[in-house]
Amino acid sequence: MLKKSEARALRKMLAQKKFEASKESFIAKVNETYQPKTIVEPSNDELPRLAPHLARAKEAEKADLQPKALKDGSRFSSRISWCCTNADLKDSWSWGELRAWEPKEWDEIIHPPFKEFEKLTWQEVDSHSSDSGHKKHHSHDLADLCQEAQERWKALNFEQFDTIFRFRIGNVERVWGFILQAHFYIVWWDRRHNIYPTEPS
Repeated sequence: MLKKSEARALRKMLAQKKFEASKESFIAKVNETYQPKTIVEPSNDELPRLAPHLARAKEAEKADLQPKALKDGSRFSSRISWCCTNADLKDSWSWGELRAWEPKEWDEIIHPPFKEFEKLTWQEVDSHSSDSGHKKHHSHDLADLCQEAQERWKALNFEQFDTIFRFRIGNVERVWGFILQAHFYIVWWDRRHNIYPTEPS
């Protein structure tokens, strides 16, 4: 029979051998060929269910965190953003007006008001009116425009937008384009109110 000290030494030696044997498999697991197991998210069916009144409260809380513009589809609570990536700057209109703006026109007439519009929501812009009480900035049906503008709109492949929005910049100057969500795309610079021929208000 082994003495206690010899039995302890034997157990220690067997444990060391067992450790050495397991060390190889452990090293194989952590080398570059080892792929960790994928964590599988539980499906909705496996998630714990809330009581109906708690589930409704949670959904209502999520809805309240969304901006109004996303909840009701309205752009009016959103700030205006804009660009001229779709501007029609080629050639000229039949009445002799170039479609492209001059650098001086951009710097002094067009760009300054648009820098101001960026600070406003669509709701605020919608509230702007002229001295006669008409809205300064508003949409038009495409059919309201002169025939040449309607044909040009189709040639630019903007037919999916059947309304066109215009900003009144000066007494007669207008900037025409389309709105996608809350973003305004400038298309035309109209110096003399010829795209929508009428008496300026």
